[in-house]
Amino acid sequence: MGLHFYDSSPSGPKEQRGRLGPPLSLLNAGIPCVVWAEDALSIAHRVPTNLFDQQLLVPDALVDNAANAICTDLSYSVTPIREDDRRTWVDMRGFNKDEPHAFDLPSTVFLQHADPQSAYEEEKPLRIFIHGASTFHFDLDDSSRTTLNPEPPGQEYANIRFPTLQAFYDNLVEMLHEPPHPFRHMKLNLRLKCWMSYLSLYTLPGKGITDMEDEETNERVLIPEVLPVLEQVKVENRPMIIRELLPTVTPLHYAESVMERRTLKKERLKRMGKQYHPPAHVAFSPLDRDRGLPPPAPQPPRLTPFLTRNGRGDLWVQWRPLAQYMSMVKRMTR
Repeated sequence: MGLHFYDSSPSGPKEQRGRLGPPLSLLNAGIPCVVWAEDALSIAHRVPTNLFDQQLLVPDALVDNAANAICTDLSYSVTPIREDDRRTWVDMRGFNKDEPHAFDLPSTVFLQHADPQSAYEEEKPLRIFIHGASTFHFDLDDSSRTTLNPEPPGQEYANIRFPTLQAFYDNLVEMLHEPPHPFRHMKLNLRLKCWMSYLSLYTLPGKGITDMEDEETNERVLIPEVLPVLEQVKVENRPMIIRELLPTVTPLHYAESVMERRTLKKERLKRMGKQYHPPAHVAFSPLDRDRGLPPPAPQPPRLTPFLTRNGRGDLWVQWRPLAQYMSMVKRMTR
């Protein structure tokens, strides 16, 4: 059994027509929308994944309007999140004894199809989650962050939008570090990391090979083809992706990763003349809370990967301390 890489979407025209009916309703109603999750992975990014619950991102103020547009146009109805009878998005009891639903949020509306058998036969989504885009860290006003279906199943579907590869990466890293809940939702986190690994395997240049041995140092480094993609990812989100792409590098502990990302985001926004106001608290672990363990004190990462250019103008990854710890490192190496 081997991997198969696709030059076009693994979802055929019939499946795409069925899945894209709800976002088409929003397009016709004039409601901005981005198709997210597995539908975006398969249709826009050539990932051979099954299509499960459909997830759509819309302006926060138009979540209810979006639900009404779909329910008016198609055979869906609004269902309270807490009446979701599947456990797809309910967290694992072993991690959170309260078993919260990942999308029990003020900015999310849940729809279910009125005729599951018909939806199955016509390859339509049985269930749809409509999310306020800001809760999921997606800027719908920035057209550079979205892309079109390169092979739509019909002209009427041609203007439906999906995240670009870089925007998808940014979105996933931001949701992991600034989740929609004050706690870390293990089942949601696992799904987000799964989607990130799919993008790295099937969509990123290299067809699953993202690193190579440096001829001079014998260390594992990223292949040159992936660096221009990472250059378009936000500075604060690159370190996590770089560490994920290098199998010999150990990922940071969560609190340390959050601290590193906040430092880099603050520096980036400062250069733009803006201020960064991070969440008051780092998302906590429900398991540690129930065990009475205090949140781990974050330690500054020893080295952070920075994407930079050498004297020839070539992109490369340089590992160095964050600027705020540079003086400490100099003292220690005297």
